[in-house]
Amino acid sequence: MTRRKSTPTFEGKQAQIKSFVKSEWPLFFYPALVVAAIVLLQMVDRSIREDLTVVQEQQSPHAAETTPAIEQNHRQVSETAIEGFESALPGDAISPVSGEVTAPDGDPQTDRLRMIEALRQRAASATGDSLALGGEAQEPQGVNGLLTGLREAVRTQDHSRIKQAMNDLVALGDEAVGPLVDLVASGTDETALWAAEALARIGTPTATAALLDTLSQMKDGPYKEQIAKTASNITNHDSWPLLLDTLQDAKDATVQRAAATSLSKMADTPVLDEIIARYDAALTEEDAARLAQLVSHISSPSANASLRTLADSVSSAASDRLQQAAIDALANVADAQSVSFLLNKLEAAAPGDGSSLFNTITSISSPQAHSALMYAAAGSKDVSAEQGRTAAIYALENYPSVETCVLLEQIIAREDNAAVITAALRTLENIQKAVPSAVEKATSKADAGTLLSVDPLQK
Repeated sequence: MTRRKSTPTFEGKQAQIKSFVKSEWPLFFYPALVVAAIVLLQMVDRSIREDLTVVQEQQSPHAAETTPAIEQNHRQVSETAIEGFESALPGDAISPVSGEVTAPDGDPQTDRLRMIEALRQRAASATGDSLALGGEAQEPQGVNGLLTGLREAVRTQDHSRIKQAMNDLVALGDEAVGPLVDLVASGTDETALWAAEALARIGTPTATAALLDTLSQMKDGPYKEQIAKTASNITNHDSWPLLLDTLQDAKDATVQRAAATSLSKMADTPVLDEIIARYDAALTEEDAARLAQLVSHISSPSANASLRTLADSVSSAASDRLQQAAIDALANVADAQSVSFLLNKLEAAAPGDGSSLFNTITSISSPQAHSALMYAAAGSKDVSAEQGRTAAIYALENYPSVETCVLLEQIIAREDNAAVITAALRTLENIQKAVPSAVEKATSKADAGTLLSVDPLQK
C-alpha cells in the first residue's frame, strides 16, 4: 500500500519562512548595506562639493576661517553615517582600544566590517582631498600669492596676467614692499625686474627708500643699470623730499643719477623752491654744482612758471649757473610758453651776450616744440631775422620731417635776408644727409605746387 505524502499546513509554511529568515538574515542585510553605503558616499561627495563651491566663491580674507567648519561638517556627516552601520555589529566585532575590525576570517560579519572600514577611510580621504582642493582654490591673494602668479605669468609670457599681477601688487602699496625688495635683491631674472617696476610704481617714501637702498647695495653691472633705469621712473610726488635727500647724501653715483632723474620728471614749484633754498645754503662747491645740474635737467611742465621766474626777466642775462640751469630746463620743457620765453630773451640780449642762449634754442628737440619753432622760422613778428628766426631755423634740424623740409624750401625760394637763407640751406643739407627721403618728398610737393601753411600759435 503506497503511503501518501503529507501536505504542509498553512501554519507549517509560516513556521518554515520564519525559521529561514531567522537563520539566513544576513542574505537580506548585505544588499541593504550596499545600497546604504552608496547613499552614504553620495551624501559625503555632495556635501564636499557644495562646501568647495562656497570656498571658491568667497575668495576673501575670511575664507580661511571657514576651513575648520568645513572639516567639522565632513567629519559629522561621515561619522554619523558610519556609527549607524557600526551599531548593527556585535559588540566584540570592533576592538575598543584600536577601533580595528576583530572578526575572524570567514565569519559572516567580516565583509560588512571591512566595508565599514573602507567607508571610514573613504570619508577621511574625501575630507582631506576637499580641504586640499579648497586650499588650492583659496590661494591667498596676498603678496606671496601675487608673486607666485607673477612668476608663472612671466614664465609663460602671459602679458595680461603680468599686467593684472602688477596692478594688484601696486594696489597693495607699502604692504607689498618687503617681499618685492627681497625678490629684487635676490634675483636677476625678468620677475625681479617686474618686482622693481612694481616698487617704482608704488613710489611711496617707503617703497622708494627700499628700492634705492637695494640699488646701492648691488654690484656694478647690467642688472644694476636695469634696476637704476626703473628707479628713475618714480613719479609719486610724496617721495620728492626723500629723493632730494638721497641725491645729496648718497655715495653711489648710480643711485644719485636715479634720484635726480625721478626728481626732474616730477619737479614743480615746491620742489624747485626747495632746490633753490638748498643751493643757497650749500656748504661745498660740489653740493651747489649737483643742485644746479639737477635744475638743468628738469623736464616737468609743472615747473614752467617757476623756471621762468628763476631765469629772471627776459632782459637779463644768466648771472650765475642756477639761472643758466633754469634756461636749459626751459629748453627741456619746450612747450609754447617756454619756447616763446627763450626767443624773446634772445631778442633782448645785448650784442655778444646771446651766444649761449642761441645754442640752447638750437638744441631743442622735444616734439611739443615743433609747432612753435616752425612758427618762428616762418617769420613771426616777435623775432628778428638775425636772432630768433635763425635760431629757430637751425633748431628745425632736430625735426627732419616732410613738413619741416617744405618750409625750409619755401624760405630758400622766397626770402631775401642772407642770414635766413643761409640758415635754411644748412639745415636742409643736414636733414638731407640724415633723412634723404624727407627732402625728396618735400621736393615732390614743391614741384606739385603744394605750399605749406603755418598757423600762428597763440601767444
